[in-house]
Amino acid sequence: GVDLFGRATMHQPRSTTVQFSVDEIKRIACQFLDVPQPSVLTVTPTEDGLSGSTTCILTHCDTGRRHVLKQLPLHLSIDHIRWTQSLAAFTRGQGYTLLPVAINRCDSSQGSAGAAPKIAIHADGTLWQCLEYIDGNPCKTPHTRQTVIAVRALANFHKVTSAFQMPRRKALCGWHRRVHQLRSILLSQQFSQVENNTDAFRPTQLHALHQRFIQLIRTPKTIQIIENALNRNLSAVHQPVLKDCWWNHVLFSDSHDRLTGIIDIDAAGWDDPAVDMSRLLGSWQLENLQWEGKLVDIWPEAFQQYGAIAASGVDFPSRVQHLHDTGILCGLDRWFAWIFTEKRQFPNMELVLRRITHLLHAAPAAIQRLE
Repeated sequence: GVDLFGRATMHQPRSTTVQFSVDEIKRIACQFLDVPQPSVLTVTPTEDGLSGSTTCILTHCDTGRRHVLKQLPLHLSIDHIRWTQSLAAFTRGQGYTLLPVAINRCDSSQGSAGAAPKIAIHADGTLWQCLEYIDGNPCKTPHTRQTVIAVRALANFHKVTSAFQMPRRKALCGWHRRVHQLRSILLSQQFSQVENNTDAFRPTQLHALHQRFIQLIRTPKTIQIIENALNRNLSAVHQPVLKDCWWNHVLFSDSHDRLTGIIDIDAAGWDDPAVDMSRLLGSWQLENLQWEGKLVDIWPEAFQQYGAIAASGVDFPSRVQHLHDTGILCGLDRWFAWIFTEKRQFPNMELVLRRITHLLHAAPAAIQRLE
């Protein structure tokens, strides 16, 4: 299919990251921001993430007002981005102010915006959105208070978005996706030698990590545990959720006593709210190198807070834990497929290695909890 801009509706990931000059960034920004001249804007690149998409903070020199200019992720369709933009606008209309809202292009008021007034196209064909800036910092090592504050915001988000009716194309919910992926892991015989296709010192590390994963996943006991886990029938709530709700996407005030925003919502879609809870608390657990213990035992107050606000459905703590534990195994499988099968290149390989290493450390305990 073709999108509104005449491009394929699903973009394939690039093999390399494209760098944009400051002048190019300012030219793109001027499609959104009505400024007398580009020189009134300063451009601050953000830290390299895992997606490879360029993201910059724009500051107006006179007013001090800030926006975020973001290249659209290459693997997502235009329809999907329009859906996430509509979701953020809907929550804002319902009084939920934590999501970054995309702004219109300057020409949208002149009736020439078409069906995507919040998306701009650059001369090279890349697509961009401009978002309101949200100030704040993630909390790497939360105390109970911070987890409760974050989960309260997450529960309120789910409560508000349960009324969002804009349809999305049908997709499997988180658990069914995991079932498909775990079955393919069990059936796969693709654990042959992989080619060296990364930088000089990294193949050794990546291949060693890959071999560790293969040895772990192919033991008879692990295979039996996974097969038993696949037979479980997890009932699920189905509604709009964030999906990519990592701990560093949740921003706090400097004093860490107030949530200021939840960013990077491009992956949002219809799924089980337990996916968000497993991703948020699970990523905190992994970041702090806690491999043992169930999430509900580590943060019982967070689960109590969630249940007091949102309709969590049947056996919510078990759904969250099951999604977290299977997500660790599926996450490893996905990373190795991206690197060795699809030969994707990532701008920050140190971050990739760190993520994979954390998941590998967490995998034995996750398998044990699935037993």
